[in-house]
Amino acid sequence: MSDLYNPNKKESGGPEPASVTAPAGGGLPPNAPPKPAVVGAAGAPEPVPVPDTVPVLEAVPVPSAGQVNGTAPDRIRIGLWGAPRSGKTTYLTALRIAAMQYQRHNEGSWNIAGMTEEANAFLAEGVDLLTRRRAFPPASMGVQGMALSVVGPEEKGKLGFRTRRPNFVLEIQDAAGEVFRHDHPQQPQLVGHLARSHGLIYLFDPIGDAEEGTESFTYLQATLAQLTARIRDQGGLVDGRLPHHVSVCIAKFDHPDVFRPAVEAGWVTQDTVGSRLPRVPREQSEKFFQWMCDEFRGSNARLVRDALYSHFDPRRISYYAASAVGFRLNPQHVFDYGDYVQPVAVDGTLRIRTSPVPINVLEPLIDLESRIHRDRGRGGGWRGGKRR
Repeated sequence: MSDLYNPNKKESGGPEPASVTAPAGGGLPPNAPPKPAVVGAAGAPEPVPVPDTVPVLEAVPVPSAGQVNGTAPDRIRIGLWGAPRSGKTTYLTALRIAAMQYQRHNEGSWNIAGMTEEANAFLAEGVDLLTRRRAFPPASMGVQGMALSVVGPEEKGKLGFRTRRPNFVLEIQDAAGEVFRHDHPQQPQLVGHLARSHGLIYLFDPIGDAEEGTESFTYLQATLAQLTARIRDQGGLVDGRLPHHVSVCIAKFDHPDVFRPAVEAGWVTQDTVGSRLPRVPREQSEKFFQWMCDEFRGSNARLVRDALYSHFDPRRISYYAASAVGFRLNPQHVFDYGDYVQPVAVDGTLRIRTSPVPINVLEPLIDLESRIHRDRGRGGGWRGGKRR
């Protein structure tokens, strides 16, 4: 098992991690913040044993397609894209947790359940892994498809009138990152699914991008070429670009090698109420991604940005700083900059210290559905195989 998140790991010849005192109240530091304490470093609390007292969350019963809230749900096909170890399976697993937690900070609630026994088993097992056993799900093998019912709160118009309740069946495939390579035998099957999709969720992993075996551009460019050719032959290109809406998630925002530089570069703000969670403001997310590619990662990461801009209409791309498990919160359920690392190595296995609080896991999906719905209302958009 990789010790990528192991806070006790010391690079050869590197300095010992610094120990700092967090500002009163657990807030982010003032200007020119110090490096945060690393779990296990001198003066910082040692990892506690992973508790096993978190109750197992029961799966919601499967709704009958066509009878959810008395209306026929729309069907939306979403492609999930990312290099190996970018966190695609963990993202899917965290979706149901994020849906249950939505009502904490927003009006209304979202409900996600499987449309088949297999899909419900996937959700139940994944939630149990993350919450009770505090472990990560195993990596995907090959290409696996599933259908999920997604029902959201009633939306209100500008004058407070009810407009609609999001209610759709999400068809999504969880493919191993290796399938996105040009020489993988299952790539044609995956490209076919992406070509039929109405929207795409792309996970950009700044940590994995630094390693040759999981470099993001390797698993993007070949599939993009195949996808563009497939849509071109179907007559679906729009002004020479792919017609899909895209949500780009900058993954592993909680990782200290991503979060600390983002704080020091001034991209991060912090809520003043509740759990005081850090975040990259939505209006800054695209610039944050550009900074990630240009200055933080550089090299082929710039090509990832260039490939996305050249193959998709930039107006159809949204950006999110995301984490499937979120930050470690203190016993008062408040973010503490002195001790925020969530995953730790326990007996050689990555475990999660506190119950997950996913960051921007549900939001990219909500946004995609809303944009696709607006397209359909205007009589346009991509209908999964043909231009409407």
